[in-house]
Amino acid sequence: MRFRLFGIPVTVKLWFWLTILMLSGAADDASVLIWVAVCFVSILLHELGHVAAYRLFGGDGEIVLYTWGGLAIGSGRWRTALQQVVVSLAGPFAGFLLAGLTWFIATQTGACVVFGVHVLLPTLNAVPKSFDGYAMSSSRWYALLNDLLWVNFYWGLINLLPVYPLDGGQAARAIFEHRRGSAGLRRSLIASAIVAAAVALFALASHSIYLLIMFAALTISSLQSLEGSRPWTKRMNPTW
Repeated sequence: MRFRLFGIPVTVKLWFWLTILMLSGAADDASVLIWVAVCFVSILLHELGHVAAYRLFGGDGEIVLYTWGGLAIGSGRWRTALQQVVVSLAGPFAGFLLAGLTWFIATQTGACVVFGVHVLLPTLNAVPKSFDGYAMSSSRWYALLNDLLWVNFYWGLINLLPVYPLDGGQAARAIFEHRRGSAGLRRSLIASAIVAAAVALFALASHSIYLLIMFAALTISSLQSLEGSRPWTKRMNPTW
């Protein structure tokens, strides 16, 4: 699927739809459709946030939705670490705005939004204040609210973790490199590997299979990048 939104080229790969379907975990068709629609709109909004930041600094970009979510491909040269940080954080910020709007709408329509915790991070859940007359149509409404809160709030927090190449990891890398150069790059990758491994362990303990697979892969990726960042002579002549 290819289209343009606000002049931004958008490509949606087949595997995006298949991955989202596998993550739905819903028991009926209506809930699956709600989940797919929420993921599509929310991830697209997230990437639009990145491209809006690109444009703020005189660049532009395009969006690709693929297996692991979304990717904003920017054009332009960033002059400062601050610009890189703003671009990285613009995506989660756009999602938090949608989560805030969802929270407002939920409270205005008779719901109560409560905090929870899942794999170290807080979650938001919309529940009816009273279960009197709780009908199937209401369950669809709460499925929509909770999917919006989960994707835009919880996934947004996951994206802020200092794990490369998540948005928080890219922001952390820009800051480390700005302060320490090549040594900063290595420190950011060490932090990335440690945090990713910790999340993977907590995901294993809480039986969150998707997060376990994701952060185990990110741990390995960070360690591989760390090894690749070593000077070539040290890689060829390791010290035991």
